[in-house]
Amino acid sequence: MGARPSEVLFTSGGTESDNLAIKGTYWRDGMQIPVGCASWSAWSNTTRSWTALTSCRLHEGAKVTRLEVDHFGRVRPETVRAAIESDPEGVALVSVMWANNEVGTVQPIVEIAALCHEFGIPVHSDAVQAVGQVEVDFAAVGLT
Repeated sequence: MGARPSEVLFTSGGTESDNLAIKGTYWRDGMQIPVGCASWSAWSNTTRSWTALTSCRLHEGAKVTRLEVDHFGRVRPETVRAAIESDPEGVALVSVMWANNEVGTVQPIVEIAALCHEFGIPVHSDAVQAVGQVEVDFAAVGLT
């Protein structure tokens, strides 16, 4: 899967992994985090709790930007670009689920990651549902 052993962390499941990646990046960098709207509940509940500033106790002013999807449930790279360009210095991380487990939509992760790298922004993707269905190579894509 294109990851070195030192880059692999075992957790109790996808929810804990998403929390570790998304919250850890926010707590390190602050700023806003654009996230895809078409995601599974464990992942979206993480970011939803941020906007309510409840369970995760983020600093005042945490901003989560929901990235709209097209009629196929895809986050379009131009949507990501617009979100970043609205405040390029204020984006800590972009997070988009690689493949949706309910409707089967596969996101254009390669294009989204390349776009984020143009701006020097880390990109996170929950790839749990993609593994075994599409080729997943974290190093080639440049995921954080």
